[in-house]
Amino acid sequence: MLGPMKRWWGSQRDRHLFILGTVSFISASIVLWSIVFFFFLGGAQDSDLAHLRNWTWAGLFVGFIVLIFVGPEFLHYQGKWSFLMETLRSTSRPELGRQRKEAEEAATLLGSVWTARLKSHYVEHGLVKGKPSRMEGEGRVPEDFIINWWHTEDSRLSRLIDASIFRERWMNRSLGSVGFVVTVLQLCNMSFGIVRNASLERVNTLIIWDWLNGERIDSVPAPYFDDISGWALLLISMFLLWFSFPASGERPEHKVTEMDEEE
Repeated sequence: MLGPMKRWWGSQRDRHLFILGTVSFISASIVLWSIVFFFFLGGAQDSDLAHLRNWTWAGLFVGFIVLIFVGPEFLHYQGKWSFLMETLRSTSRPELGRQRKEAEEAATLLGSVWTARLKSHYVEHGLVKGKPSRMEGEGRVPEDFIINWWHTEDSRLSRLIDASIFRERWMNRSLGSVGFVVTVLQLCNMSFGIVRNASLERVNTLIIWDWLNGERIDSVPAPYFDDISGWALLLISMFLLWFSFPASGERPEHKVTEMDEEE
């Protein structure tokens, strides 16, 4: 019965870290929601939340079981990946030589793309004979998308607004995270509703403009897609998320003019 699953898992070696990370994140999110539901929202006693109770119990059970088995494996892979990333950033030949065996084991575990990147790094620093190839190590793995966003200092927004603050990693991560959270919340607000109606059921769509102006009635039954202010908020949040990702191409260098030199 497990044969097809094992064959599929073996064929996804370059995606093991991404798969384990995704499953662990989803499972942890479900467990966290269950804790909030039962301990902070009073889901075990609140009759208005009774329709979510069985699903939350099921999610808590499944999420906890998955975390027991998948979580340690993900931490193992993540530790190997962190070590390999430090190796790829290192330019010291003695240090690279001392850590070579462990780095090669980590690269083998993570897949062929990481093995190629490590070999290219060793060739570049003279630990392995051969000519550095621009094509070697240029393969892509799913986690590159998140890695590039997390470490970028050259986002699309920093190209659009030439200010040093937008080249700070913490600022870019903050803007991207806010954009993602607000986008998800606003989509849920428009589609399912996030505020309570007169019957205390959380099925109403919040009208952003009315809420900001302190209107007595600031929500309507969901789904509701005619709120212009809601669309504006959604577009702004999507703008922040999209512009927080790395810009393509080389960043144009600031040309120093004679006037700049004189100043």
